[in-house]
Amino acid sequence: MRLILANPAGLWALTAIPLVLLIHFLQEQSRKVRSSTLFLLDRVKPESVGGARLERLRHSVPLWLQLLAVTIIAWLLAEPRWIRQDSRQTVVVVLDSSVSMSAFKKETRALLQNKLSHWPGAAAHTDWHLLESGPRKPRLYAGSETGELLKAFDKWEPTQGAHAPDAALLTGRGLVRSSAGIVIFVTDRKTEVSADVALMSAGELIENVGFAGGEASVGRSLRERNQVSQDDGSRGAPATYWSALVKNYGRETQEREWWMEEEGGSQKAEGGKGKHKFTIEPGQTIALQGELPPDVERVTLVLGADKFTWDDRLPLQKPKPRIVHAAVRAPGASGELMKKIFAALDGVELGSLTPDFVVDELGNAPGSDAVQLGGSLGENGALDPAWVAAEDHRLTRDLAWSGLLSGRPLELTMGDGDIPLLWKGNRALALLRPGATADGRQIQRLILNWDLAQSNAARVPALPVMLQRFVEMVRERKAEPWAGNFEVAQRIEAGGRRQEAKVELRVNGATTMFEGRAPERPGFFEVLEDDKIWISGAAHFADIREADFRDAESLDTSKQRRIETALKQSEADPWTPLWMLALVACFIGAWAWRGTRTGKSVVSESVRQYVKA
Repeated sequence: MRLILANPAGLWALTAIPLVLLIHFLQEQSRKVRSSTLFLLDRVKPESVGGARLERLRHSVPLWLQLLAVTIIAWLLAEPRWIRQDSRQTVVVVLDSSVSMSAFKKETRALLQNKLSHWPGAAAHTDWHLLESGPRKPRLYAGSETGELLKAFDKWEPTQGAHAPDAALLTGRGLVRSSAGIVIFVTDRKTEVSADVALMSAGELIENVGFAGGEASVGRSLRERNQVSQDDGSRGAPATYWSALVKNYGRETQEREWWMEEEGGSQKAEGGKGKHKFTIEPGQTIALQGELPPDVERVTLVLGADKFTWDDRLPLQKPKPRIVHAAVRAPGASGELMKKIFAALDGVELGSLTPDFVVDELGNAPGSDAVQLGGSLGENGALDPAWVAAEDHRLTRDLAWSGLLSGRPLELTMGDGDIPLLWKGNRALALLRPGATADGRQIQRLILNWDLAQSNAARVPALPVMLQRFVEMVRERKAEPWAGNFEVAQRIEAGGRRQEAKVELRVNGATTMFEGRAPERPGFFEVLEDDKIWISGAAHFADIREADFRDAESLDTSKQRRIETALKQSEADPWTPLWMLALVACFIGAWAWRGTRTGKSVVSESVRQYVKA
């Protein structure tokens, strides 16, 4: 049976042992004085003329009984308990998948090795589970060996941005519900968790400077963008320019260097200047900008490394956008309003003979995706006072429509596949209607069922946002290769040519199944459709919450929970009554032995002196 101490502080009673020894060191040995008769002895009590002196420690029965009594007292105060042979516990360790944990992985490993080594003593059998808090993540380990759990930890890499660990903690609590045990959330900063979850952290405040975001765009050169005119007035050929933000998340002024590297790691002297030095104050954000060399498709902006490396590199891909071609065929003021809106949207070109979508009146049969404009009942400009209500759809989500004023919409018959977007009273104000062309190609029509010219639609910001989202839906379905820049794990709509095509993700030469997201780590990648490059991209880290370590701290709340678990699965020392009797026997024995020896010494000395006389 395994032994635990319910009150380890009781062992402090062992500090009484040196005191007992000191008392016995100070006991002065009696000296023999020979005399011919007893009446010649002074009739006074013995006096010490030299004070207490340290004498040689003399072994005696009272000494050993007193030392034994102190030991028994310390043992009883420590409250020993014995773990039951049939006891079992479950320990679930949930690792915070946030990338900020990568800065403290070595320290976290040492913390786990130290703290988890005490848990097997709390039960006869221990079941270990190692999970991580990120969504869609498999279990890292399940078994009975602490060493194997640490090996699984060594292979683990945190790749998630800021997220809530609730789902993983709920899974862990379900694993220990039917047995004794604990759920330990391992993170790098103090986090609010339920009372039955322990926190463990090896985090600390570190200084960090990193990229907070960046982009690359095809357009005019920087000089032309800044409106610096040239002598001949020419605007120059379109160039690819980039911009990036660098932020100091720490509490001290930092000096850093940045430079540009081509794909493959070779350093590129941007502008012929090589490395650039800069100074950045605490909390300050500075902007960097420049132009990509004309013959370079991919570059990486690099900062001098610190302990958190995820934001020290910013990969950039020369973008190749998918231009959406539109044709506005609606007449009148409504058509002119649509031209102004679509002309202002990114990645949209008007006037194509083979448009990707058209803007036309409701009732005309389009041969492609379309935005169709309806009318209002009554052409006298009377407004319908009914409120506008929006459905939860990607085209209308989080947009404010309460300020839209329009006439009463026409009554439309809703088809089986129609998706209502906006309501005015009991009539659909906007809806999305799927369809198909004569050749079987699937199309979608966004129907705006009111007269735009007789409303304040031109002054409602929600309308151009909804139209921009519709353009993105059309863009996602364009069957042409493209290139762009993304955040890590950002969702990507591949938009391939065929639904049955094999779509794969290639990162650093390794190919895996494409799951609709950018890679979880910063770097370059390709999306392949039937082994042909469909998307070329660069994924960069830009979660400023994970890059800020000012609230990181070390903590451990698992010790008390381990003691509580052990107490539930243990029984009191059955020998406690025997130890109590032994303690009483030690006190009585020491007192009786000392009294007997004192009496015998006095009598024998008197008899001996009397006989000599």
